[in-house]
Amino acid sequence: REALAVARREAEVGAAPAASAQLALALAAHDREALAALEAAPAPAADGAPIPRAALRAFLAGTASDEELVDLARSAPDEAARRFVVAGGAPVPPPGASLVGLLGWAHAFASRTPALLALAPAAGRALEAFDRPLLVAVMGEFNAGKSSVVNALVGEEVAPTGVTPTTATVNVLRHGEASGARVVYHDGTTRELGAASVSPFLRELSDAQAAAVRVVEIFHPLEALRRVEIVDTPGLNSIRPEHERVARGFLVDADALVWVFAIGQAAKASEKEALALAHAAGKHVLGVLNKVDGASEDDVRAVMRHVLGGVGSLVEEIVPFSATRALAARRAGALDDAARTLESALERRFFGHARAHKRATALAALQRFVAAARAATPPPDAPAFAARRAALDTLDERLRGALAHERVALRARIDEAYRVAAFEVRDFVRPRAWPFGEHRADSADVSFLVELLEDAVERATEVTRATLRETLVPGGVARAPVEARGGAPVVASDAAGRAIDTAIARFGAYAHGVVEGGAVAEFFRSDLPRIELDALAIRNALARRAPDPERALFAPLARELAEVVRRGHAALDEEETEADIRLLLREERLVRPLAALERAVVDLGGSAEGELGANAEGQLGAGGEEARR
Repeated sequence: REALAVARREAEVGAAPAASAQLALALAAHDREALAALEAAPAPAADGAPIPRAALRAFLAGTASDEELVDLARSAPDEAARRFVVAGGAPVPPPGASLVGLLGWAHAFASRTPALLALAPAAGRALEAFDRPLLVAVMGEFNAGKSSVVNALVGEEVAPTGVTPTTATVNVLRHGEASGARVVYHDGTTRELGAASVSPFLRELSDAQAAAVRVVEIFHPLEALRRVEIVDTPGLNSIRPEHERVARGFLVDADALVWVFAIGQAAKASEKEALALAHAAGKHVLGVLNKVDGASEDDVRAVMRHVLGGVGSLVEEIVPFSATRALAARRAGALDDAARTLESALERRFFGHARAHKRATALAALQRFVAAARAATPPPDAPAFAARRAALDTLDERLRGALAHERVALRARIDEAYRVAAFEVRDFVRPRAWPFGEHRADSADVSFLVELLEDAVERATEVTRATLRETLVPGGVARAPVEARGGAPVVASDAAGRAIDTAIARFGAYAHGVVEGGAVAEFFRSDLPRIELDALAIRNALARRAPDPERALFAPLARELAEVVRRGHAALDEEETEADIRLLLREERLVRPLAALERAVVDLGGSAEGELGANAEGQLGAGGEEARR
């Protein structure tokens, strides 16, 4: 803040620091007023590095996207300042003492978090279901008589019977002021049906039409449906995959389950598997052994023992029942003993503790939401910045070593080329005829020597090029990245390769100019006429005007390669800073909110345990013991 105050005083006397410096100071001081003033100030014509005004504007307005927050946080000078930026986009904390509030918060959180959008529909359904009557799913194998049990419970044929396995749909029975239905399709569209159209619609569905249906909501003005909504599901053993997924969803979404066993095929392995899933989800399950009207009392007792032995630990109670007999009795204005026993069990197990069951379902939904959110957003792999810096330093070391070697080797190759050329000159020069005469050569000899030296220098420098390039990826050494923000990433070895190629080409042009532009001509004009015609004298005379690889190649290339490495380290620093920003962003926008939601759910779960524990007293009461016996 002191530095920010100094900057303000400097601005007052007309010596304001650059806007980028002011931005860094304001972010370090967490000063929103200074940030707002900086955003509102007109941008100077020349102000050094530009500041991310659009990201700053969105940050101040509270509408910044993740990318805008990352862009702004790059200007922050330290982690505290970066956290200040990313925390500006964090969601409000979840309400701690309201289950409805937590459900709504989870739905809103998923809806505005791109990575969690797939969780929003389930969160929305959990919120909507909390304020509705108790949701009881009637489940079991196909042809166990589930729809008949539903009809017997409500006293009317509200659940359609007689549909085929492939066209069976998931039906939710709800209270309505008038009878009718709403068909909800997988694509989100709906269709309204009148009372007279419901049964024909369900019975006449084709396989393709049934596959498109997610759920059918059937409404009736029955008082019983004010207390409970009933999910009539197809058999889990012989329905379409689309419907099986929805039906299995009710194993965890429903507040309680009624599992219908058919007396002739009770406690199958597939039933035990599904009941184990419901048990793991903490669901209360009441078993109904249906179709007992066609069996003797001894047979019923034997099947009861078989069912209890197979799945007794997964259901709270099993009631022998005949849906056909119970519905017939209701139509006659009576209630048979089995129906009375079943209603008593439902009241004791479910209806009398509806609030506790609703809370348990909502808490379980929130727990699943937290787990699914974490699974959908795993922590990113930690970038190996240390290893990449080490690779870049290794590349730098190898390049330095190769340059040192080639400084000697290239000069030796050029010297050897000039030694060979000296023998050629000695062979084609016409010696002077008398002591005070001059050695002679014609124009063709000059051209020949120029080509000879140019070819020799080019071959020598190509060896240097190959040697230097071989150091870039020796034996698979990882190439360290050099990143230009806003463009495609470039690797340091590629940048070094381009620098080497450019330097070699530049030296080739320079050598050509030296050899052809005057060195050879000057040798023939000034040196050749009077020197001794021996190879050493000729070589020394030629070499005095040879291209200098140190000045024209190695010194500038060393500077350029050092700059490549410097840019590589600078890019890695920027990349690491951005990775840190994104981790902070993930922590503030995802990790902390989910942790706060989990703590709130745990706190509320503790308060709900008392209610659920009190309900357990009735689970081993006389009715349950009698059913088990």
